[in-house]
Amino acid sequence: MKKRFLALALTVVLGITSLTGCGAKEEPADSSAKSDVGTEEKETPADTPAGTEQTGSGEMVTLNFPNIWVGTDSKAEVFGKMITGFNEQYKGQYEVKVEEQTDYDAYRDKIRTLISTGDAPDIFTVDSMADLTLFAESGKIMDTTSYVEGNLADRFVESAIDNAKIDGVCYGVPYEMAVVPFMYNQKLLDAAGITELPASFEDFFDDCEKLKASGVFPTTQMTNDNAWTSMLWYSYALAACGGVDVYEKGLDDEAFVKAAEILKKMFDYTSSDAVGADASVVNGHFFNERAAIYTNGSWILGRIKTEGAEGLYDNLSISPGLSVDGKNGGAYVNSVLAYIVLGKQDDPNKQAAAEAFLEYITDPDRVLELSNSSGAMFAISYDASKITDPLMSEIMDQSKAAPFMIPYFNAAMPTAVANAFPSALESLVLGDVDAQGFVDMLKSAQ
Repeated sequence: MKKRFLALALTVVLGITSLTGCGAKEEPADSSAKSDVGTEEKETPADTPAGTEQTGSGEMVTLNFPNIWVGTDSKAEVFGKMITGFNEQYKGQYEVKVEEQTDYDAYRDKIRTLISTGDAPDIFTVDSMADLTLFAESGKIMDTTSYVEGNLADRFVESAIDNAKIDGVCYGVPYEMAVVPFMYNQKLLDAAGITELPASFEDFFDDCEKLKASGVFPTTQMTNDNAWTSMLWYSYALAACGGVDVYEKGLDDEAFVKAAEILKKMFDYTSSDAVGADASVVNGHFFNERAAIYTNGSWILGRIKTEGAEGLYDNLSISPGLSVDGKNGGAYVNSVLAYIVLGKQDDPNKQAAAEAFLEYITDPDRVLELSNSSGAMFAISYDASKITDPLMSEIMDQSKAAPFMIPYFNAAMPTAVANAFPSALESLVLGDVDAQGFVDMLKSAQ
């Protein structure tokens, strides 16, 4: 499974960037509130199958879609336009009704609960292969292999579908990719007398001392929810300490302890509210220039543009991962961030509607617009020369040049281990356990 993550990450980045030269093709919200948008329930006649509505021209198939790409998510506007466009194109035949889900953790729990009770949504997204594998074993999600290898075969970057298969079957269609750069506020670095970006963790902590002395938080850390950004920092520390096959070695490898020591040290260079902080706190510190160094997926660039302090986006510098003891520098952390999954259907009309929606949202021109508007990357073949954002282009170039890539920790680990990470991290930071104890807490969750 872990090799499949790496292979897919590589094929997406290399597949998209390699097309640029030939001119051929191209976080998380912090509110737990949710509402239904455009999902008014209509009375269904007793003789009408569930999921269909009577119209003047016959039955209209309705698909429910609990959707996380809403609200402040950088993809919300354009992806919402996709859904509206689909409903207009298939007016009177198919309709997708969105249930807004603005909290990622609550969304994951909702999907897991629905699957466990045998009530899979018609359309939903999954962000981990571990969850996707469990859902496939439930028998409640659709096998889309023949459709994506037939009608949509030319839309995906090379090997993307093959590398996403489970026992030869495509249950989740790879869609959004997580590409995670380091982001530096160059203005704050300049003010602290830092003239070049660090290439090693040793230099990184020297720079943290300078930034701290200048009166800003060097980094942004968190322990609440899924401890997202701190989990990403840990992933980069693992890349530096363990190399390309760190996850293959397993939690008994010393790299996991060394990486925990690095992460613990980072909490000496962050805000006083880091313990218990969630994504809103972390983003607030960086977006408002109280913190100098940040890591998150490329999709956050859209939010930095619209929500960040004036001039912040133009002051960003981007870099790949750091080395430790002169080893494993320049790596990139990435993975599949979202698979599109379709609930298994007994009604052939609902299956046809779901497949039509999948075809609509994988259209390369629509995905290019989505990428340009959000800063996110996708497993769809589109013309990279038409990417309008210079930082996105730089991230793609750096990814292509990276000596290796690894998935982020939560994507590479079983769900139970990922769920144990925040509490283990908080125990580490508060001094209740040392680095070995932190790893032991993760191991006990396996």
